[in-house]
Amino acid sequence: MTAECPGLRIAACTVWVALALLVTRAASAQPPPGPSGPAFRPWRPVVSVAGAWTGAQHLGRVSAETRRAAVGTATPPAFTLFTTESTLGGAPAVEVALALPLTTRWAVAVRGGVSTPTLTTAISADAEAAPDVAVTEEVSDYTVDVSVTYQLARLGGRRARPFLVAGGGYVRQLHEDNVLVETGRSWHGGAGLRWWLRGGDRGASAVGVVGEARWVWRTGGIAFTDGARSQPAASIGLFVGF
Repeated sequence: MTAECPGLRIAACTVWVALALLVTRAASAQPPPGPSGPAFRPWRPVVSVAGAWTGAQHLGRVSAETRRAAVGTATPPAFTLFTTESTLGGAPAVEVALALPLTTRWAVAVRGGVSTPTLTTAISADAEAAPDVAVTEEVSDYTVDVSVTYQLARLGGRRARPFLVAGGGYVRQLHEDNVLVETGRSWHGGAGLRWWLRGGDRGASAVGVVGEARWVWRTGGIAFTDGARSQPAASIGLFVGF
């Protein structure tokens, strides 16, 4: 049994509440942008803060085996003692990003995120008929990644601009009570939408809402089998362009 750690949930909820307040107060306060749609100013930084959700990862199924005693063979058949299957559950996260537009369409961004998912290992098929059990622990999950984003043409409303994103980064995971550190790498690809609440026209500074959905692949870190593992992720937050 693990203790609840509501800090990240509170932080993520705070971001979403701030987002709702800003939208209700500023969404229609500014005139619409020009025909070309809103855009960032090249080489002017854009800061964003978001509440996110990371999906579950299947970390692998492993059987603990030994060898039977067998007469007349050099390699006795394997005998399964028990089987384990591990999953890193979905969890809320907080993300902070700093983007640098290279043009009005292309930008490079550095993003950091933190979450506290629960690692669950189910033990079953015990050779001595012991009941199935599940062991859990809380994991501190930290990520830093670099992305390239491409802003597409204006969509629907005059303040909405979709974008594509792809990149990769570093993963650091700490087991409960920081008893063990695991590191790995991640890659991601996805798409999102920015909605300007104000600014963004003719190079003016901007404030708005950004939402993003992506698919993430990881290698290394906490895992019990080789190969890449995948998970969905989504976020919604606020951005400020200077």
